[in-house]
Amino acid sequence: MNFKMILRIQSQAMFSLSVTLLVPIIYSLIYFDSYEITIVFAIIGIISAITGIIFQRYSVGRFQRAPLAESAMSILMMYPILAVFGCLPFIVTGYLMPTNALLETIGDLTSAGLPILPTDAPYILHIWQSCLMWLGSLLFLLMMVTVLPEISGDFGLSLSLPGGQGFSAVIGQMNLMSIRIIKIYVVLTLVSVCIFKLSGLYFWDSLIMAMRCISTGGGSFIPEHRNFYFEYAAMFVMLLACGNFLVYYHVIRSLIPPAPKFEISYLTRLKQYFLRLRRTVFANLKMIFFNEEIKILFLIIIVFMLFLTFRGIYNEIYFDGNVALRQALFHIASFLSTTGLVIEEASELPHDVDMLFIFLMAMLGGCIGSVTGGFKIMRLIILFKITAAEVKKTIHPNMMTVIRVGDTPVPIKIVGRILGYFFLVIITLFICAAVLSFTGAKLSESFGMAAACLSTVGNLPGFCDSEDFINLSRFGKFFCMLMMIIGRLEMFAFLIALSGIKFRRKKSNW
Repeated sequence: MNFKMILRIQSQAMFSLSVTLLVPIIYSLIYFDSYEITIVFAIIGIISAITGIIFQRYSVGRFQRAPLAESAMSILMMYPILAVFGCLPFIVTGYLMPTNALLETIGDLTSAGLPILPTDAPYILHIWQSCLMWLGSLLFLLMMVTVLPEISGDFGLSLSLPGGQGFSAVIGQMNLMSIRIIKIYVVLTLVSVCIFKLSGLYFWDSLIMAMRCISTGGGSFIPEHRNFYFEYAAMFVMLLACGNFLVYYHVIRSLIPPAPKFEISYLTRLKQYFLRLRRTVFANLKMIFFNEEIKILFLIIIVFMLFLTFRGIYNEIYFDGNVALRQALFHIASFLSTTGLVIEEASELPHDVDMLFIFLMAMLGGCIGSVTGGFKIMRLIILFKITAAEVKKTIHPNMMTVIRVGDTPVPIKIVGRILGYFFLVIITLFICAAVLSFTGAKLSESFGMAAACLSTVGNLPGFCDSEDFINLSRFGKFFCMLMMIIGRLEMFAFLIALSGIKFRRKKSNW
């Protein structure tokens, strides 16, 4: 195994962590707050930057392609290495014990957002917690458009755009895709900050909530808000996180004006741009609203929202239809995006029907190409179409069937991967629940914690809460860390990393 290539990727991750540490430091310098903790952040930033330099010094300088086994091992090692440095502020300040701090940090980096950090912790620690969530989802997006499609076979990611989406392990193309995804992620974060600011929050509260919602990290931090516009802002950003970031990039890129041509007049250039803008807007609307995955996403939201609203009014939980509708939509957006935010007035133990819907939404997740956890809607669509095709072939044995997503036929190798992945998800869920039950947790709590970790939702009301994770044994906590990493990277990447087999790229069955 090429460890120099692994060190190269780890060095880039360490540099990213050191840059992210600037956010809490800037907050402290502006508001003259928490100087002792700020010194800790500065020291950690320097150490992480030095570590990144050391990794880079002993890594390979240039390589053309990213091998499968090395790529899988790199992304498997990245989260634990970052967590060792990221958990230090929680430990040094004394708000979390080392094991709990490591569990909290792994949860933040994998966007599970376990609600372990006390709500009375210093504000700067909540900022750092949000930064870890934001950084973890950014790194996941970068892996999703570079090495993960090569490792696990993309599982339908290439079907997410009209005409397909090509992925390659060639380093030049990987760098280009990385720059594109960083731009769109930063733009969506800034848009989210503006939305929360317009809802009435202060700037730093807006930044915290934007990073938590766009990364689907969640957690237990809910800022004080004077009106319900905050809830609508959170709904919008969480639903934004449910969408396909590759589609977002395609839409935003088409709206950017082309390079100016100085040989024609300004008015002519302006007219050409607006004509082009009109064409691209209609083309983008057609691409979005005729996308089968997006249509199913909206259908799920509408059906679940109407059902939960009717149940809330019928059982006299809410006496105002507007409140019932808003609460239902908020929690659908929260758990379908695997963010796991819960409004305070609705944090009591939910009804069994609510628990069922929460579990289904958390295990399903958002669109493929999003930062959400779960199985993803695209794969569920293909599973239903596989079932329908098999029923037709049973009735008509000689019938030739083609599975399509929209107008795009699904290759048989993707069908096989999705079936295998679905089997692995179910088996892994039961095995993880059984292992947690041996640590002393109840079976229902073990099942809930396993689902919360593998779907990276972190919070499943009625199934498990923060106390269940805190009361686990040391082995149970480390096992939960492993589950969150597996849930974030998906099972095939984990298996390939463990095997260490060097696949031949041209003849690879992955």
